[in-house]
Amino acid sequence: MHDWINTMTDFRSLLRGAAPSWPMTFVRAARSAEVRDDLRHEFRRRRNGEPALPAGQIQKIVVICHGNICRSPFAGIDLATRNAGVKVRSAGLAAGTGNPAEPGARRAARNFDIELINHASHPFTDEDVEWADMILAMQGRHFAAIRRRWPEATDKVRLLGDYLQGSPHAIEDPWGQDDEIFESVFCRIVRANKRLSELLREGTS
Repeated sequence: MHDWINTMTDFRSLLRGAAPSWPMTFVRAARSAEVRDDLRHEFRRRRNGEPALPAGQIQKIVVICHGNICRSPFAGIDLATRNAGVKVRSAGLAAGTGNPAEPGARRAARNFDIELINHASHPFTDEDVEWADMILAMQGRHFAAIRRRWPEATDKVRLLGDYLQGSPHAIEDPWGQDDEIFESVFCRIVRANKRLSELLREGTS
């Protein structure tokens, strides 16, 4: 529990432009495989730059997060709105079936003219993997989990935050946080979606 609280404190610092406590982050990484997966992806993105889109025409995208009640529902609707010719759905690696969006997510989404009141969560499945031309995750831990469970899908997985111009490239989970954090996270999602949408249009032109 203390590790989670400290990670969120670092996240708040990153959102506000302050320097997080990197020594403590590495201490937590030594204890947590998920944090190590996040860090590995962050270093890889910084080293290699913005990734190319998956090969082939991208007509179907699945956006995933942990529980499919905060980040991915908002990101999926926003991305679909920007790309009329692309089918977009959202899911969660640890999602239940039919759970509503988090109240904080619903409030923050309305500030971007997106309504999540009718959202019902959906677990990420084999069918989603087969259906998607591109899978957008939120954190390195999600990328790693998909690669372990569905290695055949690795080439079509990207982090949505890979399309942010500045680090950090992970889009952290705002679950349980205040409205300011939700809005900051959703702003980052919108920026990433704008850049990704540019690349999708270039790919179809």
